[in-house]
Amino acid sequence: MKYTNEEIYLMKKDKFLKNVIQKNNSIKFKPRKTSYFNSLINIVISQFISTTAASAISKKILIYFNAKTFSPDQFINLSIKEIKSLGLSTNKSKSVKEISEIFYESNLAYKINSFSEADLDEILLSIYGVGPWSVQMFKLFRLGYTDIFSSKDAALRKGMEVAGMINSNSPEDAYDKYSEKWIPYRSIASIHLWSSIN
Repeated sequence: MKYTNEEIYLMKKDKFLKNVIQKNNSIKFKPRKTSYFNSLINIVISQFISTTAASAISKKILIYFNAKTFSPDQFINLSIKEIKSLGLSTNKSKSVKEISEIFYESNLAYKINSFSEADLDEILLSIYGVGPWSVQMFKLFRLGYTDIFSSKDAALRKGMEVAGMINSNSPEDAYDKYSEKWIPYRSIASIHLWSSIN
C-alpha cells in the first residue's frame, strides 16, 4: 500500500492515528469541485444531523427545484417560511436565505479566493447560523485547507475516542490539544477519523 507523504508524516507522529490510517488504507484528499454556494448550503443542511439525514434532505430539496446543485436564484424569492417548508428548521432556513442574498447581491462567489483566511472567517461568521464548525468544514471540504480540525464535530471526537486517543466525555480543548501533533495536516487526520467510524 502506497501512502501519501502527508499520511506517512502523520503515522510517524501518532501511533494511534497510524492504526487508523492502516485500517483505512490511503485516502486521497481532494476538495469537492462544486460551487461555493452549493457547498455552504449543504454544510448548513448538515449541521447537527447525520450525514445520511443531511444527504436525504439535500436530495429532496434538489428534486423540488429539479436541479443537480443549489444556486442563489432558487431561494432568493422564497420567504423563510417557504424555505422551511422544504424540510429545514427555522434557523437553517434563515441561514439559507441570508447566504442566498449575500451571494446573489454581492457576487461573493467571485471574491472568495481573494480573501485572506481572517477576512474569509469574518465574512462567513457574520452570516446568521454559520458558526466556527461550518466555516471549518467549508475551508476543509471546498477550499482544500490541509490543517483544519474541529473539536466541535461529534463524529471526530468519537473517532478519536474509538482509536484510543482521548477518553470519552473529555473537554473539547483536550481534543484540540491532542490534534496539535498532526499539524500541518489535521485535515487529513480528520478525514481518516471520519472514515474510521463510517
